[in-house]
Amino acid sequence: MDDGECLMSICSVLSQLRQAYLVVDLNDWQPVLLNQEACLLLCENLDSLNHSKLWHNTLLPVLKQADKAHDSVFFHQQTLFQLYLSKVEEDGCEYLAASITKAAPSKEQLHNLFSLLDNLGAYVYCKDTQYNYSFVNRQVCELFSALPEQIIGRNDRAFFGEESGLRLIRESDHFVIEQGQVIEKEEVNFIPHLNEYRHYLTVKKPLFDDSGQITGLFGISTDITELKRTQQQLFESEQQLSTILDNVGAYIFIKDRNCCFRYINKKTEELFQRNSAEVVGLNNLELLGEEQAAEFDRTDVQVFESGQRIDCLETFQLEDEVRYYWTVKIPLCSDQGDVERYIGISTDITEQKRLENELRESNKCLEQQLEEIGRLKDELHIQATHDALTGLYNRRFLEEHAELAFTDSQRGSASILMVDVDHFKQVNDTLGHQLGDEILQLLARVMIDECRTNDLVCRYGGEEFLILLPNADADVAYQKAEWIRKAYEIEVARHFPQAGGSSISIGVAASPKHGQDFIKVYQAADEALYQAKALGRNRTVRATNG
Repeated sequence: MDDGECLMSICSVLSQLRQAYLVVDLNDWQPVLLNQEACLLLCENLDSLNHSKLWHNTLLPVLKQADKAHDSVFFHQQTLFQLYLSKVEEDGCEYLAASITKAAPSKEQLHNLFSLLDNLGAYVYCKDTQYNYSFVNRQVCELFSALPEQIIGRNDRAFFGEESGLRLIRESDHFVIEQGQVIEKEEVNFIPHLNEYRHYLTVKKPLFDDSGQITGLFGISTDITELKRTQQQLFESEQQLSTILDNVGAYIFIKDRNCCFRYINKKTEELFQRNSAEVVGLNNLELLGEEQAAEFDRTDVQVFESGQRIDCLETFQLEDEVRYYWTVKIPLCSDQGDVERYIGISTDITEQKRLENELRESNKCLEQQLEEIGRLKDELHIQATHDALTGLYNRRFLEEHAELAFTDSQRGSASILMVDVDHFKQVNDTLGHQLGDEILQLLARVMIDECRTNDLVCRYGGEEFLILLPNADADVAYQKAEWIRKAYEIEVARHFPQAGGSSISIGVAASPKHGQDFIKVYQAADEALYQAKALGRNRTVRATNG
């Protein structure tokens, strides 16, 4: 028998068997037979198998490996298959015959499977085409407070009530069993013996027999009632928090490490003139432009780099004005301590800044006014105490302070010089009052230059002057008077030669020789001045003994 006849003989025998068989030529590892039972089992024929992923990715590797162990398993279309292998040799030809059967789980495997389903933490069940339960795990039994045999063969109307049971059939089970759809949805069922509604996340898939006909459904439902309650509580908390943040009167926002907005409250929406959905996900540059973004980026980066709270003054340019905001940026840390986001709270202080600027300007104006008042006060004081023409103290100031000089000088001497410009009326009449005023100003400068800082020089009236010398006796006073008289004579000749050698006369008196108080010493000095005039002027005369 040649090779072809040998192969035909093997194929003829295996084709008549009711078991599924696959025959492979071991010379080239190519499938040469897939009998009818095998075609139905694998949903392939010989031609399609030879080019399929099932052959190249699954069967061929399994067969080559199994050739050494004589049997193996493989997984196809969510089904576990068992391979039993036999080698056939005929006239030098070698073939591998593989019997294919669905792998039946052992008792131990079934026990482990049911144990797994009972401890899955979800409600696992199967239903037949009449929507009656055909399998339930322990959690379903606990939900219905019934044994498996009390549940199997009954449908949801018996456990959820007529209305709820029909709704479950109509809204989900019907589509799975009648149309073969896979349902993934959230269900709400009323549990009579608990007297409450429970929420379930449910997945339901159709079950098929070997011929592809739907025989029922398989379902897994997870009780998410507590999750829903937690979500509702979280939602309500978020709503309450959002309501608070929207009415807090501040601009509140959250940014991530990329400086992108993750949250803004209602007031911030109004500022940006965009709703939250338009802003969330944008960074400073995308939302505000380059110049404004640079200001915000600087402090944003500081928060993430330092991990510390940042307090800062920020500005925001609107179309017609600049707004000022006092902003607090607080880092939000992850469980690992990394700063992932920060929350910002900004308060509009534009009005406060305006008031501060107005107050600053008002204070500046007030300071200027106070300076002006001080200046005017000083001027008034000077006007009240000084002679306008010469700048010397006036008679009023002298009379208010002269007695004090004599009181302080009781342990020593105080002197008075009475000075008068000779023939001053003639100078005025001849040369004019302007020149006369200038001569008086010259005399004032001479007296100031020749006197000490604590000497009191004043214009006593007209062309008459008085010099009060504290702690100076009559001899010192006389010498001072002569210095003044001679200095005036020199200066007036140099500056006003047209004055014809203008001169002064001086009378000198001192305490205690001529009296203990200002009045008596003044009277003595005035009498001495009168004598100087009488003796021919341009001289200094001491008062006679008191």
